[in-house]
Amino acid sequence: MKTLHKVGSLLRQFTAEQPEHSVTDLARAINNSVSGTHDLVNGLGRIGLLRKVERGRYRLGPLVATLHRAFEDSSPLMGAARPVLAELLRGYGETVYLTMEDHGRLLILEALEGTQALRVSREMLGTGVTLHDSPPGLLHLAQYSHQQIDEYLDHYAQPENALHNRESFRNRLADIASEGFLAGPPANEPDVICVSAMIQNHISQPVAALVLVVPRSRHEIQPRAFRNIVVEAARRVSLRLQRHHDPN
Repeated sequence: MKTLHKVGSLLRQFTAEQPEHSVTDLARAINNSVSGTHDLVNGLGRIGLLRKVERGRYRLGPLVATLHRAFEDSSPLMGAARPVLAELLRGYGETVYLTMEDHGRLLILEALEGTQALRVSREMLGTGVTLHDSPPGLLHLAQYSHQQIDEYLDHYAQPENALHNRESFRNRLADIASEGFLAGPPANEPDVICVSAMIQNHISQPVAALVLVVPRSRHEIQPRAFRNIVVEAARRVSLRLQRHHDPN
């Protein structure tokens, strides 16, 4: 089990922002010995999860692409969300995302860039962003159990950030969870607003977030309208998911 945990931690180091790593970098990131990490990397390379690009450096391998295609083709969530995301893009021309969380970080399942002259790049939100650094991430974090929140705070709370006051932060997460909606700027992007709402499955469990990303100047003109658009779109995806589980 410990080895599987290390494999998962190692693979999560590969992101769009950091697609390539050395064995030494990976060993440091997962708190493992260089020799032990070398063995892990070699094993993952043999089965196609990693590939060597130059001496001592690795990228994700072809098996990852195969698994990703299988996930996209078979996922009820993707099937339910894609038509709604495409309709949002056609109707409003704003950048739209479908997100989940993965061990404390944001996971981008789908990203469609807006078509308006003034628009937000689809690269603005990236896989690997810590959850507390964006509104959709906070929505996901708000679904954590009390123990999971404590573990997250143990890892990320610093005297200089908003997580330091744990009671206040927990209260904020409780409010977010109750609302199922959050709009605001991501960290270090004050001119952008992420309008985010939770998607629920057939047993009303939150499973993903739908996010419309809008220039602040446009959002300030009609914030309630953007809220209604995103909440309704998330509701429609949730209904499509429920119909997939119970077509009758």
